[in-house]
Amino acid sequence: MLTIVLNHQPHFREQPEGTFVWWGYGLFPDREGDFVRKPMRACTGREILDEVLHHLRFAESPRILDHSIVIPALMPYITSQFLVRSSGDRPQAVLEGSTNLAFIGQYAEVPDDVVFTVEYSVHTAWTAVAQLLGLDRQPPPVYKGGHDPKILVEALQTMYRR
Repeated sequence: MLTIVLNHQPHFREQPEGTFVWWGYGLFPDREGDFVRKPMRACTGREILDEVLHHLRFAESPRILDHSIVIPALMPYITSQFLVRSSGDRPQAVLEGSTNLAFIGQYAEVPDDVVFTVEYSVHTAWTAVAQLLGLDRQPPPVYKGGHDPKILVEALQTMYRR
């Protein structure tokens, strides 16, 4: 459960040419790595990058490691919205009996959806407005790409092209 993000470069206005900036995070920093056999929270920046490069199967790993700066930061609650949860962990957008209070955003419940998207937040707000104002128009249902055979076949083809 490791995520990396490499945005369009240069990422910063004064970023030197030939310098690349990216960021990432581990959802379970207490778990031992597959290649660097210690928990991410106990790793140096170099060890974290070594783990990432092994997963990416980079042939130039030693050169990249020798010419990179990695600054680890432990932010224990930054990915809390991604933690494994159960139904009922988050409130519904409008609680039963509420006439003037709603919960919107990443910490309200949207069945079958994934947090961290603008659509998720819009869905909770739309649901709240529709329910509180008694409107007939509800937000569209959550797209379930994981149940679409075409999407599943494309994902498998992409996975086996590596």
